[in-house]
Amino acid sequence: MRIYDIHPTDSTVIDPAGREAPLDPMRQQPRIPAGATNIEPPEVGEHQVARWTSDTWEVVADWRGHVYWTASGERHEITELGVEPPADALDEEPPEPLDKLATRKRAEIDQARDAAFAAGLPYDIAGEPDVVQTRPQDQINLLGLSAKAQRLIAAGDSEATLTFRGLSNVNRELTAEEMDTLTLAALAHIEGIYQRSWDRKDAIDQALAEEDREGIEAITW
Repeated sequence: MRIYDIHPTDSTVIDPAGREAPLDPMRQQPRIPAGATNIEPPEVGEHQVARWTSDTWEVVADWRGHVYWTASGERHEITELGVEPPADALDEEPPEPLDKLATRKRAEIDQARDAAFAAGLPYDIAGEPDVVQTRPQDQINLLGLSAKAQRLIAAGDSEATLTFRGLSNVNRELTAEEMDTLTLAALAHIEGIYQRSWDRKDAIDQALAEEDREGIEAITW
């Protein structure tokens, strides 16, 4: 007698080919052990499996492990019997919508811009190598120092000194003339970073208007 074992978790047939029933050790007659049946399961097609329903077999969809995407880009994985991918499911992740791609690229440019500000401007301060910090909070300080230096120069006191502290956290005394040169260099550096950011964002907007996916993807800092 042929028997068919039933999976204890999902009630599917373990081996559609079945196996010979074991013999009762006392009667030496074939017996059906618990978790098995002598009813032959039906033939199934691709992505189908036979499942036991307490007294018979039924054919159910079996897409477990299958991954698909919706048109909006949502990823799904089927983990249960009887669930099929929708008719409009995609087997590969769809391209990112152009507007989302553009938004992501703008965010990347913002991050790169902020990283450039945080890196600062390498500069010899009073003859010593240092870094002029150019973060947003530093920009306010640089503008103030620039204004002070230019007022002193305009008043004919270009040799008056001002204190400047770079990334090294060392106070250095600079003349108004030196401070004016330093702050102008730093402000030009900051302006260059902003301009670089604006140029790339304008390029993203232009490529988006032209629906140029490759153009948007190619834009980097």
